[in-house]
Amino acid sequence: MSVTLIVGILPLPPRAEARDLRLALFGCSLLCVLMWMTVSVRPPRTGGVDLDKVVRPTRRPSRSLPVLLAVLLPLASGAALVQAVGPDGERGRWVSEVYAAGGGVHEVPIERVVSAPWPTGVNVNDVDEYAADVVVTLPFDDGSRRTTVRGARTLGVPGEGNTVTVMYAPGRPGLGGRYHDSGFFDSGAALLWIWTVALMVAVFGYGLYDRAEVHTARRFRGDVHGVAVLVLCLGVLLLLPGAFFQTSTWAGWLLAFISACTPWLALAWAIKRV
Repeated sequence: MSVTLIVGILPLPPRAEARDLRLALFGCSLLCVLMWMTVSVRPPRTGGVDLDKVVRPTRRPSRSLPVLLAVLLPLASGAALVQAVGPDGERGRWVSEVYAAGGGVHEVPIERVVSAPWPTGVNVNDVDEYAADVVVTLPFDDGSRRTTVRGARTLGVPGEGNTVTVMYAPGRPGLGGRYHDSGFFDSGAALLWIWTVALMVAVFGYGLYDRAEVHTARRFRGDVHGVAVLVLCLGVLLLLPGAFFQTSTWAGWLLAFISACTPWLALAWAIKRV
């Protein structure tokens, strides 16, 4: 389960291999949960009481399980939020096709600027960013082709010889090429915030768990953990539209946020009912 959550929070490209890896790890985690449920259900003890049995002092609950929960719960919420990071709508479909065709992001030189550059309002190290339509040559598998890239951005006024970041698939010239523009909600900035919040919650959240309550909630009970499992399954189902279809940006983030809340709801239910 830990490996599944770590892979889920990594910024893997939307390739079929990455999706298959996540599905395989999720299947392994589900199998482990089923094994835990089976092992935890013990038959009731029968027979008399052994009066000669030595009574051992009650051991204090270990800290390892609360520490594990303090780490895994933020990871689970972070992994859910990461699923919403990325391009959506028509651009999302195009990016998925480029990755499926083995394409990626490349730096290519500008050959000609075909529109008047306009400022984007972004300033990096006292240098203004500009956008313009530019002509570049992309080396496709069947030969190089000149392509006009709309809205390519550069630091300073773009000119011949400057480089721009273009996404394209060498084996699929019909897809063309586009400037690789990463907004906050589909870039490393959003991932950085998710990782930072998850780490802070993991570090400072350990004190919120009572060791006795956590260890009491370990043994499986259908009326308690069964409901918790259903809540977690709901969280997984909420992520499926974004995993297999192209949703709008706000719909994807709303579903991911609700899914990120389900691990905490499941834990609160389990602890309060045992």
